[in-house]
Amino acid sequence: MRIADYIFKRLKDEGVEYTFGIPGDFILPLYAAQERCGMKTVVVTHEPSAGFAADVYARIRGLGCAIVTQGVGALNMVNPIALAYAEESPVIVLTGAPEICGRDPNRLFHHRIKNYETQHRIYQEVTASTAVLNDGVTAISEIERVISTTKKLSRPGYIEIPRDMVNVDAPPRCVPTYGGPDNRKTVLKEALEEIVTRLNNSRRPVIYAGEEIKRFGLMSALVKLIEKLNLPVATSLMGKSVLPEDHPNFIGNYIGRLSPKPVRDYVERSDCILSLGTLPIDFGVAVAFASYTQNMIQATSEHVCVSHHCYQGINLVDVVEGLLKSKGLKRRSFEPPKKGPVKGKKLPAGKRLTGVSIIDELNNFLTNRHLVISDVGDCLFASIELKTDIFIGPAFYASMGFAVPGAIGAQMALPSRRPIVLVGDGCFQMTGVELATAKKLGLNPIVIIFDNSTFSTLKVMDRDRDYLHVNRWDYVGIARSLGGSGAQATTIKELREALSEAKKSKDFYIIDAILDENDISPTLARLAKDFRPLIQSLIE
Repeated sequence: MRIADYIFKRLKDEGVEYTFGIPGDFILPLYAAQERCGMKTVVVTHEPSAGFAADVYARIRGLGCAIVTQGVGALNMVNPIALAYAEESPVIVLTGAPEICGRDPNRLFHHRIKNYETQHRIYQEVTASTAVLNDGVTAISEIERVISTTKKLSRPGYIEIPRDMVNVDAPPRCVPTYGGPDNRKTVLKEALEEIVTRLNNSRRPVIYAGEEIKRFGLMSALVKLIEKLNLPVATSLMGKSVLPEDHPNFIGNYIGRLSPKPVRDYVERSDCILSLGTLPIDFGVAVAFASYTQNMIQATSEHVCVSHHCYQGINLVDVVEGLLKSKGLKRRSFEPPKKGPVKGKKLPAGKRLTGVSIIDELNNFLTNRHLVISDVGDCLFASIELKTDIFIGPAFYASMGFAVPGAIGAQMALPSRRPIVLVGDGCFQMTGVELATAKKLGLNPIVIIFDNSTFSTLKVMDRDRDYLHVNRWDYVGIARSLGGSGAQATTIKELREALSEAKKSKDFYIIDAILDENDISPTLARLAKDFRPLIQSLIE
């Protein structure tokens, strides 16, 4: 089988139906091979969008793929792949390269940088595994290694294919038969015994669930574990919606000092925090984790730690599955705290829009036919109060421009869900024109622009400065020019009317939500209180 044919066969085997990218001369043979194999590329307007779209596709489907050309294409996509690495999204990057047979250190191929290995070395820093397919004998094994590692670690992989290797026939791989000694069962048994003892002896245990629950297919297992133990559950911001937020044991999103007070009090007063698949990111969580390490059980894809010591060779999946099988765990008599209604507050129609009121209205609007994808900024922080069963946002790496191209990946991965995109005006100005691709594909995201003409997250850490202003665009006019429609909203009434029109629209729809430049969510206000003193000390 030809090398390229094998790659696309394996991608299809793993459930990948579409790739994302932009053609280039070093990958034209690869694109032709993809077409021959019955797969299609979603051609976007700029390579960063391919990376963001493939990332979100991977978060939903379990594997995504972007195909870009050598140099100018691949390096355009380094930042989105860095995001995918940081936030554990399994994306395969396929890229071309000059022919092996024509390489000469003194010959300057176009798109070449320092030497033929430069691009590969760069991608080694933002992926979990890489391969350069310059040998037909080892090509199949290398492809399998990268795909396997990408799925196992839920982090990006990189495969570089010289043009003259695309259609080379590759022999079947040899499968190693030797597997050295395995003491994982003994380690897991000891770890589970300690975890069960700590949970049973605790007075106020709580589960803290994060993004890896989704990445490693453990959402159903988490629900079963919660119902077995009857414990309260908080989720991280990156892990928002890994547990249905209408579940009676859900107490809210915990993000350290930025959390709503009831959630923060509950988690931080616990004498046993069972942290499942969470990353101790900044925004206050890392500090909180450091303060409560002695009371923590941490299980991630990379390690399992109980208090100050770690068990080697086991991971999150082992622990969750082991706890489900354990017969020694006590069921608690936890009574969930009383919650307000899931639906948003009924606000006066004439009231001026705020970020908080947008979220309240969305809580009245959202159904199980939607998913929510947020960009960076106060739209993300305000979303902590959003009630939805699918929420995606770059809460750790925090790269601007994620949401609009991400919505394309989301709807291609899950056509039954219409994306609701929350995006600040600054982020929209980076990648918003990717809605032209949505129109081309017949996709219909509803895009709500938090239009306050400023980088509000930065301004609250510093002060009003000219370089923190964002020029106001005619977003409704842009929607029409790209083939969609839209409306501007300054009040609750106008937002409701715009959402009603968007609901009926078969094309994408932009709602330009005009906000006061000083409007911020309670979460962003807490962030400012936390970070502003440090920033000010470094500026002044």
